[in-house]
Amino acid sequence: MLVFNRQHRLFLGERHGEPGVWQFPQGGVEPGCSLEENVLRELEEELGLAPSALQIITKLKSTQQYDFRVVPEYAKGVWRGQSQSFWLVQFLGSDKDIVLDKHQPEFMSFKWCTINEVRRLAEPHRLRGYEGALKEFEQFLKSASR
Repeated sequence: MLVFNRQHRLFLGERHGEPGVWQFPQGGVEPGCSLEENVLRELEEELGLAPSALQIITKLKSTQQYDFRVVPEYAKGVWRGQSQSFWLVQFLGSDKDIVLDKHQPEFMSFKWCTINEVRRLAEPHRLRGYEGALKEFEQFLKSASR
């Protein structure tokens, strides 16, 4: 998910237990829930945010497919990679609303970044897949400023 704040900066989280590894929030799709419900659920799980602190703007056209570098235990013999779609979500709250350890922590810290900062900080393996979504976010910002 590309979560942006009122200053149009993007949320980038530093993975729990992996100093220097920065990424966007992400998550799986639970059966029986709409894609929008899954977006809000994942952001509640990873950022500790109530749905009222978020506004889903749109599902982006960009997707990313990749094979795992190291297949996690839960995926062995079932999946060899992931297919991801991207969502643009506006954060309506304040930083104090973000509680990274409310559940099983995915992130140990976060920062709000410009697009260029995301390109500089995001884990290179993930950044390749982020590029299309970042370009769509740039277009969104251009159309919003008109």
